[in-house]
Amino acid sequence: MPATHPRRAAFQHLTLTALLAICAALVACGGAGGGSSGGVSATASAAPTYACCHTPTPSPSATVTTQLQPTNTPGPSLSQLTVYAGDANGDFFGLNAQTGSKRWSVSVSSEPNKPLANNGLVYVTTQGGYVLAINAGHILWQAQGDSTGGAIDGRPALYNGLLYAANDVGVIFALDAGSGVQRWRYPTGGQISGSVNVQSDGTLYAGSSDGYLYALNAGDGSLRWRFATGAAIEFTSPAVANGVVFIGADNGKLYAVNASDGTQRWAFQSGGQIFGRPAVDNGAVYFGSNDYRVVAVSVSSGQQLWSFQTGGSVTGSPAATSGAVFITSSDGVLYALSEANGGKLWTFSRGGGFGRAWPVASHGLLFIGAADGNLYALNLMNGAVTWRYTAGAAVDAATIGL
Repeated sequence: MPATHPRRAAFQHLTLTALLAICAALVACGGAGGGSSGGVSATASAAPTYACCHTPTPSPSATVTTQLQPTNTPGPSLSQLTVYAGDANGDFFGLNAQTGSKRWSVSVSSEPNKPLANNGLVYVTTQGGYVLAINAGHILWQAQGDSTGGAIDGRPALYNGLLYAANDVGVIFALDAGSGVQRWRYPTGGQISGSVNVQSDGTLYAGSSDGYLYALNAGDGSLRWRFATGAAIEFTSPAVANGVVFIGADNGKLYAVNASDGTQRWAFQSGGQIFGRPAVDNGAVYFGSNDYRVVAVSVSSGQQLWSFQTGGSVTGSPAATSGAVFITSSDGVLYALSEANGGKLWTFSRGGGFGRAWPVASHGLLFIGAADGNLYALNLMNGAVTWRYTAGAAVDAATIGL
């Protein structure tokens, strides 16, 4: 496993940047009253604000649940599903989604990223630059993602018998899902630290630090179009909904781009570098950035609907479901916010934070790995711990599947 992978290096940089920003804010305040440590704002493009004269103290728990709308989940029961995740030691495991009991585990040599589950198989990429196909703890094949040997930091995607990913050398590639043999590769002009996104029409989307959002033909890797953001796209991944691609960039802008031809619909200016994959639900796009805020903007117009200030940089991908947005912050808190107005519903705090993990919801539970070495299953309605599984090191992002 590499000593420091790109996302963790970014976290270290953000921590220093955040401390400098807070110190500057304290000097500017000169003892005057400061901003709120959390809440709802209706300002469309407000500058980043920080707690001026005190450190925000996250609430350890909350009981407001009336805005959540639990829904019935079709398909397999919770006990039939498996939670797939890995830890920083390279241990990859499958857990009973209902009880948290371990079904199997296997070593994948280096730290795994968020996996992809498909009909009993699970595909996972690693920081060491490898891609693996696993069935019930048995490695079916293992392949180097690309001959460049670059580290992989994103989740793989699957379409029409091909498995897709990208590495930090900037190469997007496709492997045969049955054998791991490379079928094509497309080099970009910069590093790719996010995940690729493949849609049912056979288009693959990926952002690169060269400042372009790429749309490729998933069958052969040929370029369909590319969109210039004017800034590096480093730690954010594209989301696609209703013919629109949403992606953030280091200039703090969230872009909405037509999936058909790569033309811009709108751009929203936030207060800091955008991280993670945006979530799209109920006519809104939800995302976070290192200005300590979670923001909701209109899908159609890009106008801000609300913002919520956390106590740290928001570097993970949100999950939006049942009328709530779930997202982590570097302040060590997982926030459940109302989709309607950004009001805080409940919080779940871990002293060491959540590292490279972000939440995923299924069957009324929210699954989240943490730097304390545990994977938690939380009640979606109130954040209460239903079960936890203790691994050997910090647990990364999980996936739910058969």
